[in-house]
Amino acid sequence: MNRYQEAMMAMPSIESAVCPFCGRPASNRHHIVPRSQGGKDGPTVAVCGFGNAAGCHGLLHSHVLHLRPDGEGWWEWLRTDAPCKHEAALALPGWLPVMRP
Repeated sequence: MNRYQEAMMAMPSIESAVCPFCGRPASNRHHIVPRSQGGKDGPTVAVCGFGNAAGCHGLLHSHVLHLRPDGEGWWEWLRTDAPCKHEAALALPGWLPVMRP
């Protein structure tokens, strides 16, 4: 786990009955810091999609949707046109606030 991921581990989970990215019913949970990188007990986001292949859950896994802390204790998100590494996405414009439940 890197320092950036360590900071994200202190952030709150995004709890909602609807997906914060598209508004469809949330049917799954996504670990914001991957479990394989130490995020098993870290924050999650309720998203649409089943498994890792469908809906916004699939977009998070395919690196098209990205999350980052907003600097005020909550989250921002960005959808890219094509998959990109998180480090590259951080420098892109267009980040939007995740609506608080």
